[in-house]
Amino acid sequence: MGRSDVRATAKKRRVGFKGFTLIELLVVIAIIGVLVGLLLPAVQQAREAARRSTCVNNLKQIGLALHNYNNANNKLPPGGEWRHDLPWASPPSPNPEQGGVMVRILPYIEQNTLYEQIDFDSNASVQTQMINGQRLREYVIPTYVCPTDGHEGFVIHANVKRGFSNYGANYGPTGAGGNGNPNCSCALNYDSYRPATGFNQDNPAGPFTRRGNKFQCTFEDVIDGLSKTIFFGEVRLDCSNHANQGWALSNNGQGLFNTQYPLNYDSCQPDVASAGGDGCGAICNWKTEFGYRSQHPGAINFLMGDGSVRGLNEDVDHTAFQVLGCRADGKVANL
Repeated sequence: MGRSDVRATAKKRRVGFKGFTLIELLVVIAIIGVLVGLLLPAVQQAREAARRSTCVNNLKQIGLALHNYNNANNKLPPGGEWRHDLPWASPPSPNPEQGGVMVRILPYIEQNTLYEQIDFDSNASVQTQMINGQRLREYVIPTYVCPTDGHEGFVIHANVKRGFSNYGANYGPTGAGGNGNPNCSCALNYDSYRPATGFNQDNPAGPFTRRGNKFQCTFEDVIDGLSKTIFFGEVRLDCSNHANQGWALSNNGQGLFNTQYPLNYDSCQPDVASAGGDGCGAICNWKTEFGYRSQHPGAINFLMGDGSVRGLNEDVDHTAFQVLGCRADGKVANL
């Protein structure tokens, strides 16, 4: 083949090549967009499944820690604890905070090094004590953080950095009388759902109470059975000022979170005005803020007394939920 023939063949090839038209290019982009749109929900579901799996595992670790604590002390840790008693109960002075359940189980979730540096004999509250250059309340404990929450394990509350917990110890259906916070009044009352009466903060319907100086539950106190009683559930700091206090404080909702309120009740508005004047919908109220909730789509995870974890739909039967929340009502929940 001569040089002229080669040039002619190359010219034909150039003439025969057709590029994408604008319409064809737009069609390809549209197809790619549709494929991405179909794939994205699946990716998001896979990520949420992984986050929820981590959250369930955290609850299992807390359950194991509670059992190990019980084996060592013949009782469960206090929900909240001060050296003597609640600060507003006229106790002797000084009366520093001693933390509560989330502090006491530290040695059993591989945080023994941190726990050993806490001075429980000090007149300083444990949450303010300096340990390795930062206050105890500033430490982020991975086992206490559910990745679905969307935070990085800490919150700035009252201009103070605080590590938080997405898991709350169950006070049970103990009662919800009064309007609560006078600056954030909520008149809702779910006491009619209580499966048993006679319980109070010194003898809670659930296994934990904020008044841990007066009551620490034993397994023998869980008359209904460990597998049939809620010990812990998921909480959101965006919906509870007490949860915002952080894991290391005594008055942080542990032993106040309870089954009285419907799951995922929206108390997540920053103030009463944002809630449309309804204190029950604001983070500052002292009633609905203690309900259990999560950001998992439509479900909340709960730790039972035997160490198992159950996921409950947010529309679970309310009365049956109270039965699960109570440790000693002699009833069986049919879910």
